[in-house]
Amino acid sequence: MRLFLSGISPLTGWLALVLAAAPLLPACARAPRGELQAPEAPKSIPDLDHFALALNQFALLPENSPKRADFRRVLLDFLVRYIDKTLDDERPEEAVEALQFAAGLWRPSELRGARQIEPGLCAAAHRIYVAAARRGNESPALFAAAIEQQFGDDAVRKRAIASWTEIEGWVVRNSPFSDEPVLRHEELEESLEEIAADFPAPFVVQRLTDLYVARYEAAIEVASSSENLELGLAARHRAEVTGYLVTRLYLRADDFDGAGQALARVELDMPTRKLMEYLDSARNAKKSARPLLELARQFLPDDEDMSERIPPAFLTQGWGIVENLARRAVQRFPDDPFAHLLLARALRKQGLVDAAIAHLRRTVELKEDIFDAWQDLASMQQTSLERIAAIDLDAALARMPQLEKFHARAVELWRDRPIRPGLAEAQYTLAEALYEQGSVDRAKDLLQRSVRGEPQPAALDLLGTIEFKDGKVAEARRHYETLLGLPFDNQLLRLRWETQGRAQLAAIARREGKADEAKQEMQTALRQLNKLIAFPSIPPGERASRLIDRGKLLFHMGDVEQAVADFRQARDTADGRAEAYAEPMIFLVSHGYYEEALAIFRAAAPREDLRGSLKLYFALWLHEMALRQGRPQDPGVIAFLEAYKGERWPTRLAEHAQGKLSFDDLLRGASDSGERAEAYFYEALRRWRSGNTAGAKELMRKVLDTRRMAFFEYDMAQSYLEWDDLPAKARTPR
Repeated sequence: MRLFLSGISPLTGWLALVLAAAPLLPACARAPRGELQAPEAPKSIPDLDHFALALNQFALLPENSPKRADFRRVLLDFLVRYIDKTLDDERPEEAVEALQFAAGLWRPSELRGARQIEPGLCAAAHRIYVAAARRGNESPALFAAAIEQQFGDDAVRKRAIASWTEIEGWVVRNSPFSDEPVLRHEELEESLEEIAADFPAPFVVQRLTDLYVARYEAAIEVASSSENLELGLAARHRAEVTGYLVTRLYLRADDFDGAGQALARVELDMPTRKLMEYLDSARNAKKSARPLLELARQFLPDDEDMSERIPPAFLTQGWGIVENLARRAVQRFPDDPFAHLLLARALRKQGLVDAAIAHLRRTVELKEDIFDAWQDLASMQQTSLERIAAIDLDAALARMPQLEKFHARAVELWRDRPIRPGLAEAQYTLAEALYEQGSVDRAKDLLQRSVRGEPQPAALDLLGTIEFKDGKVAEARRHYETLLGLPFDNQLLRLRWETQGRAQLAAIARREGKADEAKQEMQTALRQLNKLIAFPSIPPGERASRLIDRGKLLFHMGDVEQAVADFRQARDTADGRAEAYAEPMIFLVSHGYYEEALAIFRAAAPREDLRGSLKLYFALWLHEMALRQGRPQDPGVIAFLEAYKGERWPTRLAEHAQGKLSFDDLLRGASDSGERAEAYFYEALRRWRSGNTAGAKELMRKVLDTRRMAFFEYDMAQSYLEWDDLPAKARTPR
């Protein structure tokens, strides 16, 4: 099992995968001259990885492209299958997310075009409606009804409108403001705004417009008749902002004509009249993209801190407006670099990183001296590289020549304003992926190039780790001492890396038999960790990680009880993060602490947000340790092993542990060096426990020969060979 663990839940994992994609443009420092090339639709989409790639490519197609219909069909077929599967597996939240992606396959103006009937999508939406309505979740139920109304036949649309009307009435009746005319429809309006922000279909836009106007008329009446001063002021304010709300709604629907017609139903205040001047200029823009970009800037959301004061639907709506206007600008003025830059930023907000990269490259091609474009491009290329490296390492490595040219040109252009992240970060990303894959020598070469160009703490840390595991402790020490000498931008960053460096120097000193030096380094690291954990702004996930680090230090310093307490507090602090369970479990198992490890398994077993395969490894370790230590098997561990039905390789490991699969058959089924390392390791444990120490050590050495240094099994094989012992009881801290 890899030590690099992910605590991603299924829903979050789905979203993260959608953000991953592969290269869209040729590997060169700048995009080729001319228009962006329109991609071809894939024949089918087998999984989320390929969906992510296709979605980024689909985003590059202009609205008038004849390829959009066929491309959309392939994407939609995958999403409908995915919705059905997630609902069958009782994962309704993921189904709703998939339905939102399906809705996003139509741009707002396409929703106003010729009516399309999509029976498969409507059937999936209706399943979501039934599930949501049963639980009283009105927002997803309304959203599903809106999908059915847009894409259903006459019978389906009639049913959807009836469902929608029923839910509207339920929301109003149960509103805490149901008796107050000005506030009566507050909750309904919020629900409709959420749906319209994601799916501005004509039916939804009209319903929300009618609600805005009805609330405007109620506010006018209250403002003129109420004797309550506070209520009268609130009513006047509500009346004044109606024009602005209507304008936003129709711009999200990319409907300039509809905006004018809807605004004729209310009296406009001065700010809205000024906004209409921007809109008229944008509508008639013929000489340049400036009027469209100026209008877009009126709706561009501010910094992230605004999210605390602005409803999420307004942020989504704002970025949707920006995308609509940027697309208009790119279509009318394809050689305007700032139009491409603005569209890139809107696409990035949707997670369409590689589609954004394509437009940023076009920006740089058209106008090379826009610093923000280079900075955004560097950031997005790094994000894309990290994601593709986790999916297709060869494709990620193929990007390096392009990235080297890009960063070399960036250095020429911006000597006084270096862009971040730089080439060193890209080299580290690929080196880390190579390390996890077992290509340690290639990883080491990239890391050395990275630190020669610009020493980075992460690169030095990984270099030190490799040297330490290779037994080259002097070289490892040199890397960590260099790390400690680096300058850092802030105290928190400095504390993080100083703690890591000191802890690793302590491990090196222990390996060298320098007990006093190890103790001194651990004490220094412990002081730094205490400062980090007490840091007021540290996020819960990092606090949990630092608690785990402190627990390991305390263990080596002899305080096992407090170490276990820190591990327990880490779980409580980072609720649901896989690392908070896995890292303490690995540490305790490797040192033979059965009861403490069992407590972690029992805490993890009922959690639905932890992967089943992770729990299986926990069960494998506990099962083996109980046999080794002569303990009775825990019923929960045995039940989990016997019932496990999951991914192919973990299932085979479970069968081997139960004696249902021989080692030879297990090894024959291993598909790569990582699986072979695990096969060698678990058979070695069985042989060592059975008295075949020589055969066990031979297999442990084969684990090391795989060079899968990122695997728990590699570290344990190395420790057991170094100790010449497989702990049959809790091992004394040292």
